[in-house]
Amino acid sequence: MGGWSPSAVLELYRALLRAGRHLQYTDRNYYRRAVAREFRRCQALTVPEDREDALKRGQFFLNSRLGGLM
Repeated sequence: MGGWSPSAVLELYRALLRAGRHLQYTDRNYYRRAVAREFRRCQALTVPEDREDALKRGQFFLNSRLGGLM
């Protein structure tokens, strides 16, 4: 398992925030706070598999058009 570089994590974070700019039916401020809260929560993960799973969830959420929110 290769892991994610810090720049890749930051890129995912920024991409999620950029995608949230186009939300119509969800409060954009709530979405931004939720993304930030989730990334802060995942910073405390120490098991590499848990970190990998969390980042894959974020990537899936982005690729699935924010889980159907858009």
